[in-house]
Amino acid sequence: MHSASIKLPYFMDEVVSNEAPSLITIKPAKKPTPKAKKPPAEAAAATAHKEGLFSPIVFGAKTILGEESLNQIRGKVIGKHSEVISNFVNTYDTPFGNAVARNIFAIMDKNRDGVVDENELAMSFKALGFTWLQEKQVSGILKRADKDDNGLIDYSEFMDELPKTLRTNLIKLAKKNGGDLGFLVL
Repeated sequence: MHSASIKLPYFMDEVVSNEAPSLITIKPAKKPTPKAKKPPAEAAAATAHKEGLFSPIVFGAKTILGEESLNQIRGKVIGKHSEVISNFVNTYDTPFGNAVARNIFAIMDKNRDGVVDENELAMSFKALGFTWLQEKQVSGILKRADKDDNGLIDYSEFMDELPKTLRTNLIKLAKKNGGDLGFLVL
């Protein structure tokens, strides 16, 4: 071999090859650094996804495909779904997207004063299913969007903030729903 990389032979190559096998030096593996272990119940709770409607299908697919293949397929599907969400959010700057954004803003503006306050923002996030957003995060979103520092979001500020907040939280919502439906169980 003249290349810098070492190619290990396929196990049948030695049987059918007319060449003498080359010597390969294999270095001993480094000892892994021990990680701090979580208590078993805490570790299981942190990684376990609950069973849901689609769990039997996921378990069947794992049996047929194997866990590694299933995870590869699942990763591709999740990636495509995230891409669909991102492409949907990118429509905010089209005539259709502007019409949808105007309607969303009108629904969020409960008291019809032309601006969205922190309470209206928090209620709207809950209605959209963004239940993980706590008061501190809602305040942060309001502060980031509120360019004129008046404690309110007008339509122009809303349109500037919409893509980032919507993209991030729709992807989180998809993950939450996928977990609730049992797609992430194993």
